Amino acid sequence: MQKVFRVSAVVYTGISLGIAILFFVAASALGYSVTARVGGTVWVFLLSMIVSMPIVTSYLKKRLRE
Repeated sequence: MQKVFRVSAVVYTGISLGIAILFFVAASALGYSVTARVGGTVWVFLLSMIVSMPIVTSYLKKRLRE
């Protein structure tokens, strides 16, 4: 069971980090201020962690049990 939680933590953190980086790049390309880019990136990272955590954990529980 510990393996499931460790693997899922790595996966959903990676997903959230990737989404946050994409947001930062898009906000930079559109010319937003540094404060808006950093604040938005942190916000996007936190929200994507909240959303992806239960989805990834339940998916990996099912896959690793089989």
